[in-house]
Amino acid sequence: MTKGVTVKDLTQFIIPVTGLKPGSHQFDFEIEDSFFEHFEYSVIRKGLIQLNLVIVKEENLLVFHFLFKGHVTVPCDRCAEPFDLEIGGKDELILKFGSDFHEESEDIQVIPAGDNHFDISPFIYEYISLSLPVRRVHPEDASGKSLCDDEIIRRLEESEPSPEPDPRWEILAQLKNNKKKK
Repeated sequence: MTKGVTVKDLTQFIIPVTGLKPGSHQFDFEIEDSFFEHFEYSVIRKGLIQLNLVIVKEENLLVFHFLFKGHVTVPCDRCAEPFDLEIGGKDELILKFGSDFHEESEDIQVIPAGDNHFDISPFIYEYISLSLPVRRVHPEDASGKSLCDDEIIRRLEESEPSPEPDPRWEILAQLKNNKKKK
């Protein structure tokens, strides 16, 4: 098992594709906080993820099977405080050899036949990021109470708009009605 990833050792995710013999090859990685620091605009701040990668090499292509499970630290969409979110998923990537580098689809990459290595770190990051739910909020405790920061929730509730209509909207509505009458 490969231990924690640091920015300087992301090279462990560069797979030597020409040196693999036909058949199945297994790699295990433990992805830690420093992996996510490498991706500049990552919403994921920290994490600990177990990644199992099985590569099946065939004559003219490689099939990468990614299976991961763990947790990441992300900001809550409600209170903006970080919290740990359990994630997991599986994805597949097909790597073909051709005359030049291009993407046939989101799951099929073509690299020049002469390339000896392939960097999977951007794909790992993408698969983990895509496994995040659209809405990320603190879970509730056993009694059904949100674990969000109480002070921030209180401030949000205080800053909610009053039920009175904003007079600026009334003026705009009058302008709109006048235009329709003409």
